Amino acid sequence: MEISVPNELLHDYQGKCWWCGNTADSREHRYKKSDVVRNFQKDAWKTGVVRVKDASSREEYIQGANSGKLKFAKVLCARCNNERSQAFDRSYDVFAEYLHTEEELIVSAGEVRMSAIFGANWSERTSDLQKYFVKHACCRLAEDRVRIPGGVLDFLNGTRPDLPHMSMEMSINLSVREMTAHLRDVHGIHGGSLWSGPHQVWLNSTKTAIESVNSHFGINCYFLGYSCDMQSNTGGLPLDGDRLEMPSYRPEALEDVDIRDACQDCNP
Repeated sequence: MEISVPNELLHDYQGKCWWCGNTADSREHRYKKSDVVRNFQKDAWKTGVVRVKDASSREEYIQGANSGKLKFAKVLCARCNNERSQAFDRSYDVFAEYLHTEEELIVSAGEVRMSAIFGANWSERTSDLQKYFVKHACCRLAEDRVRIPGGVLDFLNGTRPDLPHMSMEMSINLSVREMTAHLRDVHGIHGGSLWSGPHQVWLNSTKTAIESVNSHFGINCYFLGYSCDMQSNTGGLPLDGDRLEMPSYRPEALEDVDIRDACQDCNP
């Protein structure tokens, strides 16, 4: 986490699954294995796939898609990580494949239609997709010892139809997209990128409780930001019918920068 949180405000899960309370004996992937395989084909592992943490210059080499460096700590049980969340994983796989194959269309339109991805039962499948994102965020929260609100668990359990506390939004980072194309076309470097920002924590005015926790994660140019507000009764993706906006942006530091000037291979 980006700020120091007093230990008494953190939650000790005591080796238990954050979802059901059984022994946490399973490690969820930080990124879906199918995303890792899609982004880094066999040749990429030979030339080197690296992880850079917290803006450090230190590079950690990743040996393969099953590397422990690409997984959370044991914060889930095997049943919750597999059987209970299979439908979430299936909906995410369909969604991620659509983002990959239809990138040009999505960037141009600035939105996706969930009915175009999931068909007639798009509403149910979109709910499962949101549950995949929530499961990912909860693994991160549990790893950082943040107590997960009960309403979020009710949503995952299907006892509450709407998602409270956790708001999400998706966007497209044009600088990442342009750098990926530059590396491919100019330097012959193929592959993608996987992102995960640190948790930013806000405490209440008396510094006696965590008020909200924000972060983001991403696959290539697609970023999903989330905010877990401990008091809010609303959340979820901001859908307008079956329409999900995905606005494009450039990070402020790169707004007026030629992508070649930001490329480390062009500027060793």
